[in-house]
Amino acid sequence: MGLTVPFKQVDVFTEVPFKGNPIAVINFLDIDESEVTQEQLQAIAIWTNLSETSFLFKPSDEKYDYKLRIFTSLSELPFAGHPTIGSCKAFLEFTQNTTATSLVQECRAGAIPLTVNEGLISFKAALFDFEGISDEVITGYEQSLGLKFIVAPALLRTGPNWVVALVEDAETCFNANPNFTMLTEQTKQNKHCGVILAGVKKNASIKNSYEMRAFSPLDKVDEDPVCGSGSVALARYLQELYKFEETTKITISQGGRLGRDGHIVASIIKETDGSTSYHVAGHAITVVNGKITL
Repeated sequence: MGLTVPFKQVDVFTEVPFKGNPIAVINFLDIDESEVTQEQLQAIAIWTNLSETSFLFKPSDEKYDYKLRIFTSLSELPFAGHPTIGSCKAFLEFTQNTTATSLVQECRAGAIPLTVNEGLISFKAALFDFEGISDEVITGYEQSLGLKFIVAPALLRTGPNWVVALVEDAETCFNANPNFTMLTEQTKQNKHCGVILAGVKKNASIKNSYEMRAFSPLDKVDEDPVCGSGSVALARYLQELYKFEETTKITISQGGRLGRDGHIVASIIKETDGSTSYHVAGHAITVVNGKITL
């Protein structure tokens, strides 16, 4: 094709390079989306060898700031959290926009509002489903993870289909050693993306602090370093479990078992109309600037 476009690799949910979750972001803002094929986008995602690769396009309507398409090495996703924050960071840099405080991302999951405040990027999650799962499926996941859940897990469809489960505390979560062969079979059989495992930090100075891990071996990602959609799923699960009556912040750390140090703030916000919305915030830092040629 002979088309050369800008490329960035952004580390997400960190202010320190190489301690977050990387996303490759390709800038197609200056070309028509019809000029590239699904097969080309998928090939690039396979080549970057990251959990996700995202592509910025011109939006379909002026009410959006940009259109984002997100790919794993296997398929396209309707939405994902860390690609959303990382791609927003890249978009602002590609367009040399240093003053924006609010944007709207267009993606397959719909319109995703974002805010930018002193480098902290936050997105409002799209509406999603909460479902119970059977005792048989719960037992299968407990066996795969080698531990017991303290309450019944649930299925959260936040783009990926995450099973969210709680264990006794942060240490139990951190020390879990899944059998990935069994877990792959479980997720495949149940058509789930994977498992979000979390445990509360019992002696933390900040209330509602959790250690979280995200296992998705079916997508060839045994463990995701820091997971935005998973943090949305965890916040929604905790709201269902504890019925917070006021706006609540969930502070999440993730990635320690992989040598990372990711930090996420998931907010459960009580809106003035009585509804509840879910927001995820984190920092991002660009570590690679370059170009790719198709």
